[in-house]
Amino acid sequence: MKCAKRDEDDNTGDEWGRVHTSVSPHEPLAGAHGRPEDTFARQRPRLLAIAYGMLGSVTQAEGVVRCVRLRWLATDHVLAADARVYLTTATTRLSISLAQSVRSRRESYIGPWLPEPVDTGDDAGTGAGHSEPVEFSVLLMLERLALAERAAFVLRDRLASPYPEIAAVLGVDEAHARHLVHSARQHLATDRGADPERREGTAGRPREDDDAEDYEAA
Repeated sequence: MKCAKRDEDDNTGDEWGRVHTSVSPHEPLAGAHGRPEDTFARQRPRLLAIAYGMLGSVTQAEGVVRCVRLRWLATDHVLAADARVYLTTATTRLSISLAQSVRSRRESYIGPWLPEPVDTGDDAGTGAGHSEPVEFSVLLMLERLALAERAAFVLRDRLASPYPEIAAVLGVDEAHARHLVHSARQHLATDRGADPERREGTAGRPREDDDAEDYEAA
């Protein structure tokens, strides 16, 4: 899937101080009664958090969200009544598609891959009802999860999404959504207690460069 170049009025990078959502996952949206651009703007920080949690790269996350924005603006908003679910689904599935492409490319990559960290300094927008920034060490562990598990974990544990919504986003039933979250938590709990030297030994190693061609492949 190809996306147009970044619009001049798209300020995704300008508001990316840290990866968190500035809206509650249950905050009402303007929906069909508001401007599509305004509706998207309210959800954009949350979408960035999803994409970054899935990809571990700010650059790639911003690219995914720009693609989702273009899709959203071309959508029949009367049919897309639940904007948050629509945007969450589009962002999650595009992130999964891109992650599959990236993982395939890493098979021939020499050396360890490290996620791209973000600025996690103080931010006035952080507070109750917001997602927590994804820690660097957690991103390393997330890389070892199956993509469906990773998506379910990010949506549930980072964004407090309800299980019915997670099921709808991933195209599974609610029981399977719960299983994916449980499995991800188990894998992460096991990983936290195993091989700390390996995780510490990655500090200071170069990260893999972002490749814009991955968007074309996705």
